[in-house]
This record gives sequence, structure tokens and C-alpha cells, in this order.
Amino acid sequence: MPPATVHRMLATLSEHGAIERTGRGRYRLGPRLWQLGHGVPDIRLLRDCARPALVDLHASTRLPVALATRKSDRLHIMDKIAGRGTVRVWEQLGTPALDEHPAGLVLLAWGNDPERRPASRPLRSEEQFAWRQQIAQVRRLGFAHSPIGAGYTSSLVWAAAPVFAEDQTVNTCVMIGGRRGEHPPVSLGRLARTTARDISAGLRAAADDDDTPPIRTHA
Repeated sequence: MPPATVHRMLATLSEHGAIERTGRGRYRLGPRLWQLGHGVPDIRLLRDCARPALVDLHASTRLPVALATRKSDRLHIMDKIAGRGTVRVWEQLGTPALDEHPAGLVLLAWGNDPERRPASRPLRSEEQFAWRQQIAQVRRLGFAHSPIGAGYTSSLVWAAAPVFAEDQTVNTCVMIGGRRGEHPPVSLGRLARTTARDISAGLRAAADDDDTPPIRTHA
């Protein structure tokens, strides 16, 4: 596009609050765009159901918790709760590939094509078999967690569990992080599973309320 066209479009978006200027030639998403996104009924319902459950999980464990979804083949954090001492946890997390993080494994396990592993190269038959076994294990447990064993040296461990929408699809998951050697990943997985089930139940109850015909009264 011609620079003048881009400048005019940016000026219009800025005027409506969709973006805001942060410096010479630099912009970021604006508050108006955030408000519009949170005004979408499905997003608002998910937030209203998930936020109290995430707060309770964080309050009872004092560990970082989050609601995550996928953005292409990478993990995307929708909402997070953590104390001031765990801010660096999110910096270390970044945006990992789905098959490199327990939360991503959950989203893939209940996705449209769970047997397909995102990969930049074709998988060998033994790799594909191992992938199917891993996904089957996640679905059997109802959660995924960081690998266990002496060979894994990362100081952080994560666990995640699926949130089921009213139509039983899975687009989001609950994730919780802990310290290796102090917080067993399997125990974290069970906590995530319980919280995810609470959120799923809230979404179902809200959907049932919407399906209930209004009560008509006569004056």
C-alpha cells in the first residue's frame, strides 16, 4: 500500500480507539478494540465463568494460573492470575508451540484432528505412533502435565485440563504452574482438571438458562 493510505488508515483506527500510538511509527492495540472483543457474548460468558474459578485456584495454591487457547500452532494466554513474585513466569513461558507445552497438548488432544502433530517435517512411523500414544494418555487422564524424570532440568512444571463449551468442543484450557521438586505435575493436573470441570459446568448451566423459554405473565 502507498504510505499515505496506510497513514490515513492508522489515523482512522486511532481516532476510533482501535489502536494507539506509542512512538514514531509504532502502534499497539487500543482499549476500544479490547472492549469490543470482551463484548462478544461467548467471550463474555467464558470470562464470567472462568474468572472466579481461576481466582479460587490461585487463592488456594498461590501458584500462577491461566486460561489459554491456541493461535495457529502456538499457545496463547487469554487470562492469567499470579502474584507479584511470579510475573517472570509468564516472561519465561512466551508463546510455545502447541506440542511443546502441556496446555498445547490438551488443545490438540481435544482438537479437530488429534492424531496430527504440528511439525515442520513429515513424521516417521515410530514418531507418529508415539504421538498417538501421548495424545491417548492425555485424553485418558483428562489433563496433561510436564514430563517427569531426572533428565528434565527445567525449574518450572505445568499442567493443563480442557474446558468444554456447551457444544462439547474444546477451545480453551486451564493451566497451572509450579516448581519442579516442590509441586508434583500430576497433582497440578488434577487441580487443573477440577477447575476446568467447574468452568465447563458453568458454561453448560448458562446455556441451559438461555434455552429456557421466558415466563410470560399477564397483568
